[in-house]
Amino acid sequence: MHFRAAAAFVLAGVASTSVDMYNPPNINYNTEHGIVRHILDPATQNTPLRFTQQHLRPPPPRLPSVFDIFIGISSYRDGVRCGFTLFTAFSRATHPDRVYVGVVDQVLPTDATCLDEYCKLATSHWGECKFKSHITIDSHDAAASQGPTIARHTQQQLIRDEEFCLQLDAHSQLLADWDTKLVKEWVRTDNEMAVLTAYPSGFHMIDENGTYPHLSASHLCDHSKRSGPDDIPFATGILFIEYSERPQLSAFFGAGLSFSKCHAEKRVRVDNYTKWLFFGEESLRSYALWSHGYDLYSPSRHGSVVFHNWTNDPSRTSYVYHLYLFFIKLILRLCKSNFMLVYIRYMQHPLPEAARRRRADEEKASGNRVRAVLTLPFHGDVDTTGLSWFYNGSVRSVESFLGFHGVSNANASWDQERCHQLHWVPYERPEIVEQLLPGWVQEGLGAHERSNDMQNLVADTLQALRDQWTKDKEHMLHNVELMHLKGLEDRTHLPASVAEVLPAMAVGVALASVALVTRWRRRCTSSTSSSSAAKSSDYA
Repeated sequence: MHFRAAAAFVLAGVASTSVDMYNPPNINYNTEHGIVRHILDPATQNTPLRFTQQHLRPPPPRLPSVFDIFIGISSYRDGVRCGFTLFTAFSRATHPDRVYVGVVDQVLPTDATCLDEYCKLATSHWGECKFKSHITIDSHDAAASQGPTIARHTQQQLIRDEEFCLQLDAHSQLLADWDTKLVKEWVRTDNEMAVLTAYPSGFHMIDENGTYPHLSASHLCDHSKRSGPDDIPFATGILFIEYSERPQLSAFFGAGLSFSKCHAEKRVRVDNYTKWLFFGEESLRSYALWSHGYDLYSPSRHGSVVFHNWTNDPSRTSYVYHLYLFFIKLILRLCKSNFMLVYIRYMQHPLPEAARRRRADEEKASGNRVRAVLTLPFHGDVDTTGLSWFYNGSVRSVESFLGFHGVSNANASWDQERCHQLHWVPYERPEIVEQLLPGWVQEGLGAHERSNDMQNLVADTLQALRDQWTKDKEHMLHNVELMHLKGLEDRTHLPASVAEVLPAMAVGVALASVALVTRWRRRCTSSTSSSSAAKSSDYA
């Protein structure tokens, strides 16, 4: 059936899409040559680009009738805003009794804590600190912090048996019915391995009714310009998809919002050997998820229910730092770079010289670890401890990821933006995902069934072409006879027009195409058989 559909697509020359021809989803990308407008068609995004793979699809979503959600937050000296984030999570959920929260709260003795600030808001609203038993706090000394990735690794340990996992920044807020809307949006990806992720839009985009009234949605699709292949890629910031109606396949992970089945968080652990990693955290996470078979999608406007406070609190800094951060924050308002905001929050507190040097050395070592994983050139030493455990994904290769991500490990000038319509890339080792999801197989038909289906397709096509050839032949003979009589009458020989011979030409090309497809399929069948035999022996 898949081959018949593909053949119908080719012969017809058109594809069925859901794009509104008047207001199609689109994204404007600013290049050195001007603005490029990409028209998007997410209805086709789960169909691979290669013709030979267009019958393949990602595993469909599996949604239980009842589910709970874990929210993971790593907070760094951000107790007041963290408490507000938790309050909106519980007070605005459709099913708050199914929401559970784990917070890695990094504070100093004089700081407000996330739980205390939440309880103040909850008590004011409900008369008690409602849902307190649903909150797990893992408190740490902020002075001993080693950066966001170490905290996120600890955050993952707080997950229990929840079905869905949501990662947020501590300074976020959620809109009404966020839990059911996020799950509906996840289902609309038609992909069990989907991860909804982006940089959330700012609070200013929420209207006075507490809703999101815009037709656009946040999307990540480009990384910063690199001066060389050893530069670590990172997302430039938010771009908006206009007329966003469906989740959009993306090549970029955004740490400020990540929503998926919890098996993604449990199978793909955050690397805790990346101290003080900021530049590269999200590219590394993108690759780790990709190599385990997960796909990234930015939520549409209908699933835009998480928003981010794109400000910082300057009251804790000295005058010099305040001036410095003012200009940095001004840049952040323009590019909306989430990891840069996190970077500032961690770096805004001055350290003794020895501690500052140690932090710089650890950050450099973490950068080399990122380069080693992504096969980018690096200089100096690299700590390879645990690499084979954290980056053991082999569902898709690092070479495949770099191509999908638009990054070259040989020449930075070959880097490409990924703002156009992307397409799902089938698994190179589907048996790993098939083991995770019993009953699903990437190849919906066995080799024998596919071969029979193709033979039936070829037979049907040949018969249709023979019938058409018979009709066209009679028509052509009739035209030739008329032309011959007219030529005798006018003493001139008029050549046949293109319109008269076009049917015959089309039939000839179609017959040749069928012959080539048949020949190619025979080769594919034989190579598939030998490849399957080899795999059977490898994994027996």
